Amino acid sequence: MLVVPLLEKYKKYLIWSYRTLGFFQTAGKFSFLFLLMILFNLYELAYYVPEVEKLSKFQTYLDTYWFNLGLMAAGALVLTLLFGLIHRLLDRSNKFNLITLLETGFPELKTRLATAYDNSQNINIVTKKLLEEVNIQLSGIKIRKIVPKKQIFRSFVIFLLAAGAVTFCIHEGFSFDVSPSQLIDELLDNMSDLNARAAYEEKEEVVPDSRYRVEAVIIKNGDKVEMKINPSLGLGFTSQVDADTEKNFNESKSGLEDEFRQSQTYSENLPEEYEPLIKQYFEALSS
Repeated sequence: MLVVPLLEKYKKYLIWSYRTLGFFQTAGKFSFLFLLMILFNLYELAYYVPEVEKLSKFQTYLDTYWFNLGLMAAGALVLTLLFGLIHRLLDRSNKFNLITLLETGFPELKTRLATAYDNSQNINIVTKKLLEEVNIQLSGIKIRKIVPKKQIFRSFVIFLLAAGAVTFCIHEGFSFDVSPSQLIDELLDNMSDLNARAAYEEKEEVVPDSRYRVEAVIIKNGDKVEMKINPSLGLGFTSQVDADTEKNFNESKSGLEDEFRQSQTYSENLPEEYEPLIKQYFEALSS
């Protein structure tokens, strides 16, 4: 059988190459995430889970520093696997395809290789000639040409740098002066203060402006009488308004939203004992 044995040979070789690339890419992601967790003390986030804090107190195999490193390593591993899973679900088109790789890397095989492979079980005069020609072409290609050597080298360098930085931070105990738990607590406190302030402002009663539409109740002959005094020009209770005052009143009347009226003459004949009460009331209004 032509073509198929060569394809199987190339497939094994390329699969190992791409697995090596995938390993260095995954290791680089893990090392980079682990480095970020060490630098920003992200182990503190794990202590929001009550079981982690209990485990930290009860376990006696590791001191606190190495226990926290273990938490960060576990977190980096989980994130790496999660990102890898999301990448596979979203990028299914990047799946390994030997025929596509060979046709892309060697344009002379384009369409002919796929046709020969599809008809490898259907032998006749036409397909036999095609298989023989494609088999000769496959035998003469240099498969190393399509090995992702540059990608493998780049991924290896990234992994090496990230792993070296992680080793340095662990050995020297280096990290930034950042406390994620403190930042989160401050954020929650600020949110609580804002909510409390908003609730207070909603419940706070608005005090009406006492300068306008003052309402009061007096007792006249045993009956309660409601008195309403609208804003005026401060002339007191008098109906004697000269021409200039009336002119000024009419000019200022149009510029105000409230309806102004002249004060009416107060001409009630009340007993003398009511006079101090009424006088005290109007003095309070004018103060």
